[in-house]
Amino acid sequence: MKRTSIAILILGLITLFVAGCTKSDRSTENNTDLNIYTSIYPIQFAVERIAGETADVHSVYPPGVDAHSYEPTSKDMTNIARSDAFIYLGAGMEGFAESTADALDSEDVKLVELGKNEYLFDIGTKNDAIGHVHEKEAHADSHSDKEKSHDNEAEAHNDGPADAEGAHDGHSHGDHDPHIWLDPMRMVTLSEVVKAQLVELNPDEKDLYQANFNKLKEQLQSLDHDFQTVLEAKTNKHILVSHAAYGYWEERYGLEQIAINGLSTNNEPSQKELTEIIDQAEKYNLDYIIFEQNTSNRVSKVIQEHIQAKTATIHNLSVLTEKNLENDEDYFSIMKKNLETLDQVTS
Repeated sequence: MKRTSIAILILGLITLFVAGCTKSDRSTENNTDLNIYTSIYPIQFAVERIAGETADVHSVYPPGVDAHSYEPTSKDMTNIARSDAFIYLGAGMEGFAESTADALDSEDVKLVELGKNEYLFDIGTKNDAIGHVHEKEAHADSHSDKEKSHDNEAEAHNDGPADAEGAHDGHSHGDHDPHIWLDPMRMVTLSEVVKAQLVELNPDEKDLYQANFNKLKEQLQSLDHDFQTVLEAKTNKHILVSHAAYGYWEERYGLEQIAINGLSTNNEPSQKELTEIIDQAEKYNLDYIIFEQNTSNRVSKVIQEHIQAKTATIHNLSVLTEKNLENDEDYFSIMKKNLETLDQVTS
């Protein structure tokens, strides 16, 4: 019930803080055309790369938090309400996003749930479907027309028991693995949806947004090629991971993740599942256990000690850390480090 109480509190605070906010109240720090808030870092990155200097872009997440469980402050809510757009993934990724979108539905801010585009998650989405987003589809899932459906609201915010594949504390991933940005080619598709939304917000800059998207697409295709080159020669592609965030790497690059926790970092395995995980790690002679940059849990540590595994790190990119910011790291530099880790832990 804790998350329900928090959601109710947020709704109340939003009502108090955003009352009276109008379009004329809004300004950006750098006198740009647009002021945009996003949730997870990959969306922020795509907006920044495509919009360039025409937008002032912020993520609501502080550095290093767990994107699955973070709850925004009342100041965050006020800032979102006064912005031109709030772009988030949905699909159960951000625990607060659905209640925030509901609360801001009557405000003059465009609400864009990228996860409503089902093709982003489709199994078997390869290069034949990547990079082609119909304009109708790309625009259909903006909530600015106030026609969004609440049919699944009760299910998304219930306080029922968690299942092992993606729900905890009333937070459900539904049928989707939300970590689409880890696949560079799906990141192309996500970026194309972002581009379409930016054009809708600022049609005068359509040519700039298209040109910037084209550059980003080329870089993402090059990154995909790097992953293909490194991983296609591997004969043992099993990886032991603390969090089941790498299903799209399985699909595209043939990796096989043995996950200790489910799609959410809080989905701990049963005793039987723990035994099976250890047996698999020993069967495939896995010398490493892969942790993520902002999470560590007791069960993973227990397994690591049991099988005497060395530690490796993969950055899930949902949120940057203070160190990432200090080192001026971005999506591409972090993904290249992830590839170096995969090269190290596979054989």
